[in-house]
Amino acid sequence: MSQKFRALLDLCKRRGFLYQSAEIYGGLRGAYDYGPLGVELKKNIQLSWWRQHVYFRDDVVGLDTSIITPHPVLKASGHVDEFSDLLVDCMLTRERFRPDKAPALDFNRASSDCGSGGKVPMLAPDKDTAELWQKHITEQLAPGIKTSLEGKKIWLHVDSFTPSSKTLSGSIVFSMVDKNLDSVTIPYHGYVSPDSQSPFLTPSRPFNLMFKTFLDPIDPVERIIHTTQQHDPSQQQRTVREEVDDILRPSTVYLRPETAQGVFINFEQVTRTMKMKVPFGIAQVGKSFRNEIRLEHGIFRTPEFEQMELEYFVSPWTSGYWYNYWRKLRYNWWLTHACHPEDFRQRDHESDEMAHYAVGCTDVEFKYPWGWGEVEGVAHRGNYDLTQHMKTTGAKFEVIENDQVSQDDATVDMALAPKNTPAKYVPHVIESSCGLNRAMLAFLCDSFHQIPADGNNQPPRNILKLHPQLAPIKCAVMPLTGKPEFLPLAQKIAQSIRKHGLYTVIETQKLKIGKRYYRHDEIGTPWCVTVDYQSLEDESVTIRERDTGEQHRIHWKEVQMYISDKLLE
Repeated sequence: MSQKFRALLDLCKRRGFLYQSAEIYGGLRGAYDYGPLGVELKKNIQLSWWRQHVYFRDDVVGLDTSIITPHPVLKASGHVDEFSDLLVDCMLTRERFRPDKAPALDFNRASSDCGSGGKVPMLAPDKDTAELWQKHITEQLAPGIKTSLEGKKIWLHVDSFTPSSKTLSGSIVFSMVDKNLDSVTIPYHGYVSPDSQSPFLTPSRPFNLMFKTFLDPIDPVERIIHTTQQHDPSQQQRTVREEVDDILRPSTVYLRPETAQGVFINFEQVTRTMKMKVPFGIAQVGKSFRNEIRLEHGIFRTPEFEQMELEYFVSPWTSGYWYNYWRKLRYNWWLTHACHPEDFRQRDHESDEMAHYAVGCTDVEFKYPWGWGEVEGVAHRGNYDLTQHMKTTGAKFEVIENDQVSQDDATVDMALAPKNTPAKYVPHVIESSCGLNRAMLAFLCDSFHQIPADGNNQPPRNILKLHPQLAPIKCAVMPLTGKPEFLPLAQKIAQSIRKHGLYTVIETQKLKIGKRYYRHDEIGTPWCVTVDYQSLEDESVTIRERDTGEQHRIHWKEVQMYISDKLLE
């Protein structure tokens, strides 16, 4: 973890953006609570997204669907059978991880010839642990192999190393302490354990990411006991897993792994009640849950997270146009709010990355301190989802198109256009799926600046140059301290701004005005208003800009309009 990222996380905890959940009880791994400033930042990001997708358009409506999702919904969508990641265990450290996110082996060759002998490094947390690991490796995991210690680093001596390919596994052949012993060979699949760089791994296996629970007045355990006691021995022997699944299936529900399925199963309801016609979209912001194998980088990957999703329904012959339209629109939204647009990029998925039903998928990625990470995916999902739910339930999701397709319409792919009208089809879906938690972390990283201090041995000064629309506090009103006569005017200014829905605070700490400015620079407040002696004479105040430090003198009644106009720029 970089020093700058540590400083950002320290700021988030110290100033009220993020707290470790249940910290007084030792904390809960991967769970975070959003403090007073964090909840405001998150709400502002969500509001910006909602404005662009719903309020600024006449073809998108909102929805808020249930988190608890019945088994049949996720069975039809494929999540019960297919929503899984590969899981690998390290036989040395018991660490679990996804192989697609793990690093490759660091093989230090003894010579320049490919496949020749060399050493493989492993890294322990400390020297004592390194000694225990070395003993466990040489006595149990790979008896008799040659190793050496260098502080908390363990070197595994290798006779030969064969890299893996897409079709073939590689191998590691270790050197032996006793040359008369047969060599020890282990398979290599292209990765090692992320933290320890251990190559002693189990084969990969699928791991379903959904949280399962039960909606039933009867305790599931009691139901299993009661049913198995009545088991008919004449029935063909079945596995315990199969019997338990059958018993519990009527009451099995899941915490939704995405918000999208709630939109799809309400497609007909929305079109009927809101009189929507293709093309149109349904937007939703809400919590989703995934039993992630590896939780990492603060709020980047957590089991509980929020999604901002749009499902945009289109005809098959205009789906290509709308896919490109949403790819561009969504990418520009990120750039609009960025301090460093160069740290955002789009990446098209390769064919082997996409879901089996996807026609295309593009990720928006941000360059986090640890590397590029996905913050949003824009996918052309075809008509898979609606079709699956139709097959399972018999619902009528087809749309009838009565208008003749014009060859002059730039949105139309004439190769897919219907030959006759009316045309009946199941709409295709263009999906924008954005992680709200990841967006918050990306904008915090993007806006975090450290200004070197003037004096020696002084820590750098932190500034969050958040886009003003995203900033948690829009304005801080600062009466000079020690004089109660400044407070009534400060309160009138704050109230005039708050009436327009802008979060404003009165900063009365007994600090010099410069230090109070710096405190609000650190949390991203775009404007600070100072009430001083001149304010008592002519009702003018000083308004300071966060990013430039420039100050202007204006009448206090103009402050609200000044800030509102700046927010629209």
